[in-house]
Formats: sequence, C-alpha cells, structure tokens
Amino acid sequence: MTRRFHITGPCVSGRDFMVDWSSRLARPLASLMRGESLLIHRGRQSGKTSFLRELATALRKEGLAVGLCSLQVAEDQSLLGLFRHIEGTLHAAYPLPSLPKWNPTEPQSLSFCLYLGEVQKRLGKPLVLMLDEYDAPPRKLTISILRSFRSALSLADDSRPFVHAVLLCGKTHVRDLRDELRPTGDETRGSGSLWNVGLPVALPGLSQHELDSLLRDYATDSGVVLTREARDELWQRTRGQPWLVSRILYQLDEQLGSPRRSPETNLAVSSPTAQQVRAIAEQLLGEDCVHLLSVGDVVNGRKEAEELLLRLLGGEEVALSRADEVQSYLLDSGLLTASDTGQRVEISNPIYEAYLLRLLGD
Repeated sequence: MTRRFHITGPCVSGRDFMVDWSSRLARPLASLMRGESLLIHRGRQSGKTSFLRELATALRKEGLAVGLCSLQVAEDQSLLGLFRHIEGTLHAAYPLPSLPKWNPTEPQSLSFCLYLGEVQKRLGKPLVLMLDEYDAPPRKLTISILRSFRSALSLADDSRPFVHAVLLCGKTHVRDLRDELRPTGDETRGSGSLWNVGLPVALPGLSQHELDSLLRDYATDSGVVLTREARDELWQRTRGQPWLVSRILYQLDEQLGSPRRSPETNLAVSSPTAQQVRAIAEQLLGEDCVHLLSVGDVVNGRKEAEELLLRLLGGEEVALSRADEVQSYLLDSGLLTASDTGQRVEISNPIYEAYLLRLLGD
C-alpha cells in the first residue's frame, strides 16, 4: 500500500510517512519503567495519540502491561461509566480469565483503584495506565478521577495496591483544572494541584535531520524530490512541527499536481519549489484550521500568556525560566520553545508567529 501524509488522526506505521520515534521515546519510557507518572499537554493534531501508541508498543517490548484507553469515546458520561470503560479496555487487551471483573462497592473510586491493583497482581507485571483525552469527560468527573488516582498512587503499598504508573494525555493542562477549582481572586499556588504526582513530557518537533530523512523516504516512494531551497523553506516555516510538516507535504502531494512515480517509466516527477511551500504555508493562515485554532485555545482568556507572546512578537528577548509558570505553561503546550542557545524562549515557528500576531493584534 502506498504511504501518505496523514493529517486527520493518529499515524500508523507502514501506512503513513513517519519518522523513527526511538530517540524521543527514551526518556518517557525510562520514567514509566521507574514508576513515575507523566502528563502530556498539547493542542489538537500535535501527535499525542501517535506518540502514545509508539510508547505503549515500547513498554510492552520491555515486559510491562499497558492499558491504553481513550476517554473521548466513553459513552456513559458518569463516573461509573468511565470506570467501566477503562475496565473494558483492560479486558480487551488482556481477556478473561486473566483479569477479574470489577464489582463496584461504595465509594466507587476506592473500589476501582483497588480493582486496578488486583489487575496488576493478576497480570504478574507492572501495569501502566494511559488515559488519552483524559480531559474529555465533564470537569466534575475528570477531577474526581484525578483525585482518586493521585491518592492511590501516593498511598500505594502491599495493603493498598494500585497500578505501576499513570500517563495522562490531553489538550488541557492540569493546572487549568486547579485554577477552575480556586475561588475567584484566590491567587495562591501549591497544594491545589490535582496531579502533583506526574512529570510533564515534552513532545519535540522533528529535527532538521529527521525532516531530511522523512523527505528521503517520500522521494523513494513517490519520485517527488524537493529542491534544497524547498526543503530549507519547509524547515524554516515549520521548525519541524509535525502537523504543519505533514499538512504542507500533503498539499504538495495531493493538491498541487505532483504525481507519484510513473510505474511504466519509473521516472521522477518535477520538484516542488520553495515558492510552492511558501504559498501553502500562507494559505494555512487563511483556513479554518483545527490545529491553529487549538493554538488560539491555549492562550484564550490568559492575559499573562498573551502579554508574554506580544513581547516576543515585538522582538523582545526573554530569558528562559522554567520557574516562570507562564513560560512553563506555553513551553508544555508547544507554543514556545527554547532558542538554539538554550538561553531564551521564542515562538515555536513562523506560522505560529503569524497566526498569533493576527489573533492577538485583533
């Protein structure tokens, strides 16, 4: 089957053009194997689910059990329904009689946490629970799940078993949920965290080397070879942001008339140019693009974040400080990145810059 650039959902190895994930899996894989829980916070179409799938495969190769569950598809919007959905995902991955059935008792959260501990015991190996789209259920239910799982992780021992680690993945940062719980005007920080047992995971963009490797794979499959100037333009415009890269290459491959290699002649086709790459990048800014809309969602209603971005858009140099909560939030969300020297923060790519300038200027 001919590979394509996929822009509407998770990428699948062998079906879609993908880079080698091994280098970016190493740190989160090591953390989860040590029993450290993690948090991935990114907007829509940022490669979160593709990353989870590759990470789950790597964990299984290391001998761990994995329950990869999307709460977006949970049909019953109740706490019982969400727990049943997680249970169903585990049974699908490890069918009966391997696993016990959950018989709810009050309180449900405690009962379910003990059940997850029993599941890990039955499997005979560490269980990593991955909750994709953890923030999809109603806020009250999301907060209830986080509180119960945080407590279970903190108190786990032989008498109160729980899973080895939990990974949360969604477009909402946990601090947003904390802020929603605080009374208006309460600016305190610290103990209100709902997930202070988890470490943030960066989802870096493609490196220039990875982008070149991806384009070589594309040229081998299709006969379409981008000029050096076009490759440089693609890198400069996107700085390796995976969806932006895929979207521009999808457009070149599908809609600008660059045909695949002719099976009769095996001849390569004409090369897309830097001008074509530039035109597609500018066209994206005029579309109702879900990915860019999610960039706007990250800063919507956040005055301090907007002010920092406007300073950067105005050309001000801002020193990198992970202790700064606004910077940390925007770095975790993918809108900011460290400069090449690692001393400053900057907006992740020129397409984001143009979009944010228009958004915040309005």
